Amino acid sequence: MIKGAPPWEPMLQHFRDAFRGSPTEAYRDWFRLQEELRERGDEPASRALADDLWEALPGLSFPSREERGRFFHNAAVFFGSPGPSANLERAREAFGVALEHYPVHEETGWRARALHNFATALSNLAGEAEELAEAVRLFQEALAWRTEERPIARAVSLHNLGIALRRWSDLDGDHSAELLRRSEDALREAVDLRGQHRLAEGRSQSLLQLAATLQRIEESAGGPGGREETPEARTRNREETPEARTRKTAEADRKTTEGFR
Repeated sequence: MIKGAPPWEPMLQHFRDAFRGSPTEAYRDWFRLQEELRERGDEPASRALADDLWEALPGLSFPSREERGRFFHNAAVFFGSPGPSANLERAREAFGVALEHYPVHEETGWRARALHNFATALSNLAGEAEELAEAVRLFQEALAWRTEERPIARAVSLHNLGIALRRWSDLDGDHSAELLRRSEDALREAVDLRGQHRLAEGRSQSLLQLAATLQRIEESAGGPGGREETPEARTRNREETPEARTRKTAEADRKTTEGFR
């Protein structure tokens, strides 16, 4: 190892070689290592690996367009997940590449999956109302394919749609009541579908999110169980930075946002 080089340099070189040889196989090992680094709390090494992969992406070769699309989809999911290497700009670009490979809905469901996962990344990492509005539009496009004939996948998208709508309501006071009502509708349908198919754990998670939305509706109305915000509190909430909101809800996100499906 070169004197003065970071301790993870041999690891970076290993994966550079591996990605040039077989990107899909290398990604499996790379992702497992990222999970280990997350558990150890080694954020510098995680970011170094992520940065190195991002720089290598344009030069990678794939045996088929389909494999390239799936690879960029998986990379997008990684960059769109909360963690030390989260990067919404990178996730957006990689999802764009993936969606080019799935321009229309097919029976495989890959376009709907990519749309759902792109929307989930936006919901997880967005700090602006416009980004959450985009997430909602993407969920709705995914749901156009994830119909009642595909109830399990539909319930997952409805669950995350309900969360995205509630987060959007926090950033758009003028339309908050309507967004919360739509959040309630999406979550009630998710609860019903999961109940019909005896998905007890998923139904419990959707009920938890439905309760959070109903509490927000009650609080915004100043009803029992909540209180009307003072002007000072409303000002504090408007001035809260996206970073502060992310820190405040990160733990809840990991437990209740149904991830990338």
